[in-house]
This record gives sequence, C-alpha cells and structure tokens, in this order.
Amino acid sequence: MLGKRSKAAWMAALLATVVSGAVMTGSAAQATGGDAAAAGTNSFTAKIDIGGVRACTGTLLNNQWVITATRCFADDPALPGTVKAGAPALKSTVTVGRTDLTDTTGEVRQITQLVPHPDRDIVLAQLDAPVYGISYLHPATKAPTTGESLLGAGYGRTKDVWVPDQLHTAAFTAGSIAGATVEIDGTSVCKGDTGAPVFRTVNGRNELAAVTSLSWQGGCLGSDETRTGAAATRVDDIRPWITATTTTTAGVWHAQLLTRTSTGLYHSIRDSNGDWTGFGDVQKVAGSIEDIAYAADAAIKGKNYVFAVGGDGHVYEANRRNTGGWDPFRDITPDLGDKPGMTRVAVTSTGTGLALIGLADGRVYHAIQNPDETWTKWGDVSAKLGILGNATQVTVTQTSGGNTQVGVVADKKAYHAVRYSDGTWSDWGRITLLPTAPTSALSMAFAGTGSDLQIVLSTTDGITKHAIRDADGHWSTFGDLTSRLGQQPLTSLAAAPVNGEFQMAAVTPDGTIEHTLRHANGKWDAVDRPTGYPGVSSQVALTGSTQ
Repeated sequence: MLGKRSKAAWMAALLATVVSGAVMTGSAAQATGGDAAAAGTNSFTAKIDIGGVRACTGTLLNNQWVITATRCFADDPALPGTVKAGAPALKSTVTVGRTDLTDTTGEVRQITQLVPHPDRDIVLAQLDAPVYGISYLHPATKAPTTGESLLGAGYGRTKDVWVPDQLHTAAFTAGSIAGATVEIDGTSVCKGDTGAPVFRTVNGRNELAAVTSLSWQGGCLGSDETRTGAAATRVDDIRPWITATTTTTAGVWHAQLLTRTSTGLYHSIRDSNGDWTGFGDVQKVAGSIEDIAYAADAAIKGKNYVFAVGGDGHVYEANRRNTGGWDPFRDITPDLGDKPGMTRVAVTSTGTGLALIGLADGRVYHAIQNPDETWTKWGDVSAKLGILGNATQVTVTQTSGGNTQVGVVADKKAYHAVRYSDGTWSDWGRITLLPTAPTSALSMAFAGTGSDLQIVLSTTDGITKHAIRDADGHWSTFGDLTSRLGQQPLTSLAAAPVNGEFQMAAVTPDGTIEHTLRHANGKWDAVDRPTGYPGVSSQVALTGSTQ
C-alpha cells in the first residue's frame, strides 16, 4: 500500500518524479505493466498518439467520445490546467478495439475536440467519426473504497519492453481517497499509461472508476524507482458533467426500458450517449398492481405510457410525464372490454395515439387510443385472420404510412400481419417459413424504422436472428446475432425505433438484461448490460422518446 505521508507531500513528490508520465521517449510507448491482455478483451481501452511526440491511454465512453488525462495534451504535462477546450494543438489519433497494435482490428479516429474538466486531470476527447461494435465503459456511480480491488489496462511501457505492441492489464488496490484523487498500488503504471482506465466489475459489467494521472513508475523499464504507487482521478462524482458533455453531440433521443423482475416493475432511461439512469420502482410512484403478469410501454407526445396485465387479467395504464412525474395506474378494462384470460399486451405509437395488442385465451385482440386519449373496444383479430394455436407472445410496431405491424409467436412458429391505415388487415404470414428464417420461434420483437419493419427472433435452441421487411413486403436475409448475444434461449425480446435506429433488449436465461442497437448505416454496437435493477429480470419492454 502507499505510504502514510501527508497527501500534499505525497502528491508533490509523485509529481516531481513522473511529470513526464505521458511523454514519449523515442518511439510511442504502448502497453502497461502486468499481463498481456487476451485477444479482444478490454476493447474499450484506447491508445492515444499526440502529434507523434507523446503517447497516452484512454477509455471509450461511447461511440464518439474518449476520456483520458488532461496532462496528455499540455505543452508541459505538469500544467494540465493550461489545456483549452477545442481542437488539440497537435494532430492526435485514437486507436481503439485493438489488443495487438500490429493487427488491423478495431478502429482508428482523429480527435477533433477536447473538453477539459475545469479542476481535474480529466479531459473528454471527441472523435471525428463514430466507432461501431466496440464495447465501452460507463462511468461508475460509486467512489472507490480503501482496500478495494481494481483493474486497469493500458498501452504504456512494461518492465522489459520499451515499445510493446500489446495491450496489458493490471491489478490494483485502492489506497486512501481524498477529494478527486484515489491512490492505487500494485502493478506498475508506466510512461504511456497516463489516462488509462481504472475499473471494477459489477454484476458482470465493467465500469470506469478512475483515470490514471501520476505514478512512481517503479518496475518500469528505464526507471530506478522501486515504488509502484500511482494516483488516479475519480469519475463517479463528475458523471453528470461527463453525461452532459458527451450527450450534446449525440441528439435528444432516449430509449426507455421497462423490466419486470422477481421483485417488481422498474424503469430506466438510456441517454443518447449510451448511459443508463438508475432503475426506478414504477409501482412506488404509480401504484401497486397485484401479481403483474406482463408489461409494455410506448412513448408519444412527451409521455411514456406503461401498460401492465395484473393477476386478475385486467389491463392497467400509467404514464410518465415529460417532467418526470407519473400519473398513477388505472384499470382501463372498462374502456377496452373485459377479456378473461388476458396474459400479454404490446403497444406502439401511431403518431396520433396508440395501438394496443392483447393476447387472451389464445386469441389476439386490437384496440386504439384516440388522440383525445379515449379507447376503442377490443377488436377480435383472430376472428378476422384465424386462430393461431397455442399463442404465447405478441409484438406490435408502426411503420410509415400508418401501417400497424403485428407479430405473434404461436406453437413455436412466428406469424406476421398488417393492419393498414384504412383499417383493413392482411392475412397471417408465417415468418418461420421464409427461406433464411429460423424454423422455430421462442420469442420475437418488432420495430418500425421509417417504412421498414425490423424483426429480431430467438429460437428454442438459442439462435437469435434479425431481418428487415421493406415497404413492398420483401424480406431481407436473416442475419445471425448469436455471435453478439451468445447461443442462449432469450425468453423475452423487446425492440423500438430510437432516432431512426433499431434498438433491442433481451433477457438471458439467468435473468440478465442485454441491449444493443443497429445504426441506420447497418452497423451494430457491442452488447451492453444495464445493471442496478432489483431482483432477477424476466421480461423487458422498450420504447423511444425525446424526453
């Protein structure tokens, strides 16, 4: 552990020793002390080259922002406060998602803008173009604690290699925490590691706890120092600043996620920069419903409408206002008509109201919320299109032109029908008979992006696939998502259009929520796992909103 000398004396001595911690000696320094990282791991770690004269390490926060130490960009690294907002003084390059720097995996981007924190050795660096398919770290919400085991990864010098090509990982122990600084000790932090992530694992997901700033460099090649301690800058208590800064260029759209767990019904919002808010207890703010069987949500006119099927088979509606407050659940069964055996609902915005799909005793029903928020009675879709035996799931979305796309999983087969803008219906079409589609279905979700219907489907043997149906009714080839989501039966799938992009969420067999999105250019993000919901998740719902 680090010595017990005063904090001021410790930092002064450390600064005098490692003020050049980000400065290159000869060629770029590129890996940390510790063990070489396994291929493809810790892909959020970024190697930063500043003008060919200095190297640092950083962390990918989302598709277009990296966080690192401000001193990396200072003419004199001892004076990080001299760095100004705007373009870096020297052409600066970020390589991310590349464990071995001699490979061609990952992405290379230029830094176009720096946003330094006003009083910390922290800077946010905007990339000239988004990166796709690479995992990133969310800032922590809790400070490190003394004695806590932490991890690190970096591209700095090692004990025996001056210019390594390999990302290395490190183990640290947190020492004292004072203000913005946490002392860390363990594996050496060497030149080129300045700005590297110090992170922890929570419920299987890594989160950024701090950013390295200064070190003794004990054990690093070319150093006679024996002390291995270092100082890192906390990020948990500046998370609002990070979110506000990195959201400004990402748009105003959000994904709102609802999950039913073993302990209740919870709600979270994903900001456009990829950060999730804490999960709030819906029944605490909107009223308790006994034995919730299923839940769904859709956003329109600044409200997020939440629907729940209670143990009594009734349908309840609440909504979250754009101010963040909630209108309480009310039983809308008298408005819709009582359908005994109701087990599932799905809902989508129609632009002027909502379209609600219900599943009761194997029959599919449809109702509409009018612009004045009144409801039509349930219409019997099965009476029009035919009964699908052993129906277990429903999904619904709207595509441009006012067409409502309805999906049903029945007898382990997937079906699709369209309610056209004039109120007429197509026949059921069997998705699992399409040439490249799976032959069985466990769960399914729809999302309309413009005139396209996007579908994600999981099979009983754990294969997950995605396809698009265009406005003319033509289906694309089904692409395999199993390499992203793993081969596992996903009993609950949800999807939504968010700012023209296809976002999806799933529940794994162990009750973990997974999320990913497909951008308008066809690129997929790495899978993210929001955490913090009480209990074990069994079902998710997803919608997009601008509030």
